[in-house]
Amino acid sequence: MKHILIVTIDTLRADYVGCYGRREISTPNLDRFAAEGARFGQHLTSVSATLTSHCSLMTGCTPSVNGINWNGVTHPRRRKTAAEIVSEVGYSASAITSWGGFQNQQVYGFENVHSEGGAASEENRGDHTIRRILDWLDEVDASRPQLLWVHFIDPHTPDNCPEPFPQTYEGEVEFSDTLVGQLLDGWDEKLGAADSVAVITADHGEHLNDHGVERGHGTLWLTNLWVPLLMRAPSLVAPGAVVPELTRQIDVLPTVLDYCDIPMPHNMEGMSLRNLIEGTDRDLGLFHCGQAIYDDNHTVTLRNAEYAFHFGDGKNLVHAFDLRSDPGENEDLWNGDSHARYSVDHSVKDGQEK
Repeated sequence: MKHILIVTIDTLRADYVGCYGRREISTPNLDRFAAEGARFGQHLTSVSATLTSHCSLMTGCTPSVNGINWNGVTHPRRRKTAAEIVSEVGYSASAITSWGGFQNQQVYGFENVHSEGGAASEENRGDHTIRRILDWLDEVDASRPQLLWVHFIDPHTPDNCPEPFPQTYEGEVEFSDTLVGQLLDGWDEKLGAADSVAVITADHGEHLNDHGVERGHGTLWLTNLWVPLLMRAPSLVAPGAVVPELTRQIDVLPTVLDYCDIPMPHNMEGMSLRNLIEGTDRDLGLFHCGQAIYDDNHTVTLRNAEYAFHFGDGKNLVHAFDLRSDPGENEDLWNGDSHARYSVDHSVKDGQEK
């Protein structure tokens, strides 16, 4: 069996990573990892709230199916999690994360968990998180198949990365890249790249003065949904593979299970992307559903590679965009009377938590 490493970087937009074209930002470790495996060019997360996004990642199901609609911790309904699935076939499943919102993550079946404090807590800054990870690697039993989920919160507000990195979003991204480098070096030394399937992705992106939001997340605009997805599995995934098609967060877990020869539960919504990676499938035309459900806000987007539709109050269509000519979703083709109510309030709250 292959060891499994899943790394999530909070609030990381795909277009702020070097291998996605952002050349003025230095992300050599993410770029190297991408060159060693596969990069997914149009990967969309299900929701732009941290806990709910990770629940979609860990169940392969959208929030409407797994029942976790926002940042409240309850067990996914009627769906097994990644930790529960792999534990049934002999894996040890551990999680080392850096946000207090995961403090009850044991309900997802992980061992050796760490999650204390808020997004602003110094103990959750990446240099502290990486020490806990490296300590775990020193003690881990390499003879038993391991699943490790690591979450770095650093690109999330507030910007508190250490010197010499500037305390900006860009500085936090570059700081996070150095953490990824340390993690991969430690992982490869102890558990071996050749014996592992490793994934790096993000829970959601971030508004940076777009669509009327100075900073934050919680909406369903592309700047919140488009995140990196990189996968490495030597001898299984060809170095430098690129998947240009639209893919979805719910497809990550099925793909990992496929490469590790672990049966996928029958009620998982996502599908394995293995054939897309290997080139035996193409032009699948996958359709993405994004959800933002918080208090009275209930917004849904439906997307394929060509169009995006936003539904808001009363489940009415409120926006329509032709992504071929308007990838930034600035020219609305639908002039309706309904309203799409989004919330970025939780982003501000998370950043203020101590």
